[in-house]
Amino acid sequence: MNLLVALLIVLAAAALAALALALVRRLIHDSLLADSGRGRPMVQVTGTLFAVVLAFVILAAFQTYNNAKAGAQSEASAVLDMARTAALFPPSQRDQLRADLICYGRAVVNEEWPAMRNGHPSPSVDYWIGAWRAEFLRLDLGSPRDQLSFEDLLNLANTRTAGRQQRLSQATPSVPTPLWLALVFGGCIVVALQLSLAGSGVRAHALLVAGLAAVVAAGLLVIYILDHPYQSHAGGVQPGAMRRTLVMMGNLDPTIRPGCTESGQPG
Repeated sequence: MNLLVALLIVLAAAALAALALALVRRLIHDSLLADSGRGRPMVQVTGTLFAVVLAFVILAAFQTYNNAKAGAQSEASAVLDMARTAALFPPSQRDQLRADLICYGRAVVNEEWPAMRNGHPSPSVDYWIGAWRAEFLRLDLGSPRDQLSFEDLLNLANTRTAGRQQRLSQATPSVPTPLWLALVFGGCIVVALQLSLAGSGVRAHALLVAGLAAVVAAGLLVIYILDHPYQSHAGGVQPGAMRRTLVMMGNLDPTIRPGCTESGQPG
């Protein structure tokens, strides 16, 4: 969903609300609630309650979005540090570790990111995790420096695991379907109650109802976008951190030839 589609949805909601107001005035010539004024407190309380719930859900969805970005950044930083720490080992082991880490980064960018849009990880990423863990077993740990370097490597690997788990945990929506139904139903009720106050000043009231419908639609769109951080919409979380890590790992040793395709699949 791009910005143009989102804007069209908001404008369509506003236009439908204005048309509904015109239909109400055509079918019912007198105001349902505006004459007595007894319904205005109910409209105000309902609108305030819906606004509070909407703001709370937006905040919760923003935390999901922020956690997705933080996990991706933490994972990418840990992978880069692992590639740098690999320089403390013999050249053959260093190059193999860096090659596996490059393949891991490629698989994250090209395989796992599209997979997360469907809520699941990529087998290619798990393959390269197994590959460098197998390389861990072959590392030469004869000196105290090698042992300290290996300990640092393990700590970075744990940080990478935590970052990936945090990233993957946000691949599934956090706003449940019943809450979505309640939000949509509540938004419709708020707009409908505002329509019931249709009295004098048709144009002014039409603008008010259309603006309210647009705000409700925009709020629901914001929740959807934040709750689906990896979808291909404007503002979605992209693997930019891992792409930068791949560039910097390539600069560490341009002569390394990873054993994978450009997409990260074993080659």
